[in-house]
Amino acid sequence: MTVKVALLYSGAYGLKVLRHLRDEPGFCTGCEVCTSCRADHDLDFSSSLAFIWQQPERLPSMIEDPERYLPADANLAGVHTVLAINLHQDLLLALVDQAARAGAKALIAPVEDPAWVRPGVANQAARRARELGIEAAFPKPFCALGEDAATPAINQFLRHFRIGYPEVRVTTRGGRIEKVEVKRSSPCGCAYFMARNLEGKPIDEHLVEVLAQAWHGYPCIASMAMDPQLKDTILHRGGYIHRDAVLKGMPEGTREKR
Repeated sequence: MTVKVALLYSGAYGLKVLRHLRDEPGFCTGCEVCTSCRADHDLDFSSSLAFIWQQPERLPSMIEDPERYLPADANLAGVHTVLAINLHQDLLLALVDQAARAGAKALIAPVEDPAWVRPGVANQAARRARELGIEAAFPKPFCALGEDAATPAINQFLRHFRIGYPEVRVTTRGGRIEKVEVKRSSPCGCAYFMARNLEGKPIDEHLVEVLAQAWHGYPCIASMAMDPQLKDTILHRGGYIHRDAVLKGMPEGTREKR
């Protein structure tokens, strides 16, 4: 099934996800000399991006008529998933109704910063989405979004773009990591960078530290502000997610215990 997506965003993270989905050369700056870690993965999903809209920079703090600022309903026609990244929260709430009117199956609004989607707004948007029969997710961060039997449309989105909670398969040889095959990447593309930089690393008591270093080498831009729900920073959670994904992908008997 072809999954058409409307991406509405503001800021650097939204642009990073967009460039990842387009497989734009040079968008990753993790290595001084590019190793083309994404080259063999066929990651250009440009044909699946049905509509792209960047939120205006200057908006009122409170918007009484949010649909006046959003693109027309026709722009979302035929879209399977609406991906809303760092939008004004009044626009996000209105977007739930607009997505449902356009026939979308799902709306995903990732939270890379506690201020992006406050808990009350997420609860209100989720409740409205249920009333309208559209699936909604507010993953914190985006790489925390995994498949769930209760969200078949979101599952289709994740499978089509091969993004969400990272999934890798690790091959080892002679006490070292020989290869890390990325089955599903984090939406920002970090998993490919991390996989390439783990090749050849020893599997010993320092493995968890090595995993952390490989992840830190990628320019993650999630927030370092303390999140009241997580009781940690969203950036830290992103690091734990990538660490655990690699450990889970290692052959039995070689996994470092947490």
